[in-house]
Formats: sequence, structure tokens, C-alpha cells
Amino acid sequence: MIDMSKASFTIAYDGPALRDHSMDVRALAPALMGFGQLIDATNSVLNKDAAQTKIRVKALEAGSFQVSFEVVQSFYEQVVGLFSGPEASAASNLLGILGFSVKDAVLGGCVGVIMLLKWLRGKNPDSIRDLGNDMVRLQFGTEQYDIPLDTLRVLQSVPVRDALQKIIEEPLKQDGIERFEVRESGEPIVSIDRSEAIWFSKPELPDQILVDDRRRGAFSILSLAFKEDNKWRLHDGANTISATIADEDFIRRVNASEESFSKGDVLVCDVRLIQRRTEAGLRTDYTVERVLEHIPGARQIPLDFDT
Repeated sequence: MIDMSKASFTIAYDGPALRDHSMDVRALAPALMGFGQLIDATNSVLNKDAAQTKIRVKALEAGSFQVSFEVVQSFYEQVVGLFSGPEASAASNLLGILGFSVKDAVLGGCVGVIMLLKWLRGKNPDSIRDLGNDMVRLQFGTEQYDIPLDTLRVLQSVPVRDALQKIIEEPLKQDGIERFEVRESGEPIVSIDRSEAIWFSKPELPDQILVDDRRRGAFSILSLAFKEDNKWRLHDGANTISATIADEDFIRRVNASEESFSKGDVLVCDVRLIQRRTEAGLRTDYTVERVLEHIPGARQIPLDFDT
């Protein structure tokens, strides 16, 4: 059985540029798209494919530049009981975890993701302790917060952090926009000024090494590089690679003109291949660790001679 859950929240941007209650579309459009991304990403962390969300702009209200949103969530009825209990709706709990609603926060009184990021000031907690019963304790300096495990999972989500950067940090970089607020009943429950916006920048993720392999192969030379850190373009008969030459003795011989090259030359090499997952996608690096043999390109017709 399909059920529906709805909840609303209101945000506002403030500053000299917004005194006439208008906002540059170049700042507004990415922020509005960011709210959709934020709700979808949070729902994905909490419910995976069991629920779908839509977010609608309800009104542009007077005062600063104020926008009200309505989150509409559809899911199987049994998911509501598992996620939020009988007294709260899944959509309102989602907003409570993010920090867009105080009265609907999960396990009343728990701080949401936005306030956690403000508290952490762009840093990671000093320690995280499992308290059991799906609760964890974050320690930062002399302060600590006990939060639901779901809140920590949302805090760790890269799409959530990317969306918060679009919603908070990027608009507050604009001239004349100085403050972001979450409001309930016209009163701010979260307020972030320009000096705090950097805390909502998505952190850089370290590269993740997926493959680290060594192999021996023969390569024809497509192009050489004689400057430091430039890469040689090599071809293994099937693929072209750009490789860093790390064999210092071979480089010495090249620099001393003890090695000369012509069309069709082949290098037999020990090559290290490292594949990393980066924020920009998959990246592959090749390093020639040792040149074992340099075979000239010119070939002679083999003839059998009597001894």
C-alpha cells in the first residue's frame, strides 16, 4: 500500500542586495536546485529505494528573500512505522534530521545536520562513540552531542554536503547576500552569516586506490618528453598510455645522448599501474619503473648461416 507524507519548511536569504525582496537568478537558481538535491540525497541515505520525494516551492514571502517549500514523500505504508514511529511522519523526520525543523526533530531535542556543521566549524569530530540503540556521541573539543546514527549517516553523505554548499556557501559569496536562515513561524531557528559560510563547503575527499599492479610489457614510443615531470606516450599494440619514466639510470643515459631513438623503437619495461577513484572520476597513472631493454626499430631479414 502506498502512503503519502508531507512537511514544510521556510528559508530566507538576507542582506543589502535583497532589501527589495528580489534575488539575482544566477544565485537563486543553483540554490533552489540544491534544495531538491538535498532532500533527494537525504531520503536516499535514510530510505534507499523504499520512498520517493518531491519538493515544491510554496510561496515567496515578504521579508528579506523568503521561500517556503513543501516536501511530499511517497512510500509503502509499513516503511513509515519502521522509519518514524506512529506519532510522526517520515517527511517531517527527514527535515528534523537536516535541521529544517525543530519541533519535528527525531528524538526531540537532537541537533540537525546544519547545526552540527556549524558546531564543527568545517572540521571533523575529535571522536565518535557508539552508544548503542542507534545513537552515537560526537566529541569536539570540550563539547559533545548525542545524535541518532541516521543523522551521522546524512552528515557523511557526499551528495548532501554538495547540496548544502550550493544552498548556503555559494549564495553567501554573492555581493550583498550576508545571511541564510531557516525559519519557523517567522522566527529564525538557524542563522548562518557570511563568515560562517565556509564551514558548509563540501570537504575534499582523498583519492581511493582501487588497483595497484605491476607488469612487464613492450612499448613502441609515440612521443618523448625531455622536461622533468613530462610524460612519454607509449603504445603497447592495443592501447596508448602516458607514462612517467622513473628509471633514473635510463634518464641519465638519455640526457647524456647514450640512448638515441628512431621510428619503430621498442622499450621493454617494468610498469606500475595505479587506478584511483577521485572526485572527478576514475584516473589511471602509469609509471615506468625500469627500462629493461631498448630494441631499435630497424630490423634485418633473418638468414640461416652454416657454421
